[in-house]
Amino acid sequence: VPSPFFAMAIGADEGERLLYQRTRHNMRSVQSKRPEQLGLDTSLAHVALSLARRKRDEHASKDFFKSISPDEEVLATMPADSKPAVWWNVKYKNRWLSDGAVVSGNPIVTNLLWNEIGRGTDLRELGQWLKENVNVITELTTAVFSSEAPRMTDFFPAERFDLERARQGQVVYQRACAKCHGQYQKAWDLPEADQMSLVEKLKTTKVIYKSQTPVINVGTDSTRRAGMESLLRLNELAISKSNGVRLVVSEGYVPPPLVGIWARWPYFHNNSAPSLCAVLSSEGERPQTYWAGEPRDQQKDFDFECNGYPLGEAVPSHWRESKDYYFDTRRPGLSNRGHDVGILTRNGKETLTSDEKRSLIVFLQTL
Repeated sequence: VPSPFFAMAIGADEGERLLYQRTRHNMRSVQSKRPEQLGLDTSLAHVALSLARRKRDEHASKDFFKSISPDEEVLATMPADSKPAVWWNVKYKNRWLSDGAVVSGNPIVTNLLWNEIGRGTDLRELGQWLKENVNVITELTTAVFSSEAPRMTDFFPAERFDLERARQGQVVYQRACAKCHGQYQKAWDLPEADQMSLVEKLKTTKVIYKSQTPVINVGTDSTRRAGMESLLRLNELAISKSNGVRLVVSEGYVPPPLVGIWARWPYFHNNSAPSLCAVLSSEGERPQTYWAGEPRDQQKDFDFECNGYPLGEAVPSHWRESKDYYFDTRRPGLSNRGHDVGILTRNGKETLTSDEKRSLIVFLQTL
């Protein structure tokens, strides 16, 4: 309803009426989209569909006629969902997003730009705000680059970890994973390790990741990276140019640093692998469906051995009461294929034994 009727109905003061009026005006330039699955992020579609309701000028100016007759946009129907990324990995990379599509620009500024397009903000106003709030951007950037991953021993007693198996997993990791995911030096290898507690021994002392963030195609679902085509329009905006923000369409995804990997289940960019056991299985052995409920109970809602969601009879019964918790990898954009041929399998045979996989998972849980 128009703002005067809004104010009359609820007794709003003038400031509240103007806030409502501004919000109502901005919402004409916003279009959202439901995710394919609870837990996934539809930011690509949200930004692209919202831009389609604006003029194609360098400021993506808001326009009433565009808002009622937006440009056609493929992401209105094509899924390009992905899991929300973690802040603590940003400091290791120089390309951002799961596909490394943001190749330049401050990641905080990029986030603000996307968020504010999704809120219907005037980009001239946003550009001015960025110029006037350099200190705020610096503080936010510092906070992000200083963030640390939670350690598994913050939630589970160190005694649950088999140190010898973790060390065996370290050897497996060096052979099977380090080439893409980086190096992780452990406290247990230090000369003074014998004087440390188990918690201290399990710590990672140094992360060595590639200086140039790689993008690799390992055969995982391509719809997310293909969806970036719809956001290349951001490169044409004056605010992107003035802040050095540039995007590309990638040919694959970033093999991410594995810091805090234990806390990032389910896995792959689209959440299609419920646990590390699933990630380390060949494509045909991964579960096609699983239940993804809220992990409130350490004993029942989390599979410690596989590091992820419990499967089969171990699934908590109350999760099955909501279809929102049911993940089906056969749906468009949710495929769990890839990350196996040449990595976990060669010539049709698995490269890791079940015991090596178990040891590798224990090592990964210490990162």
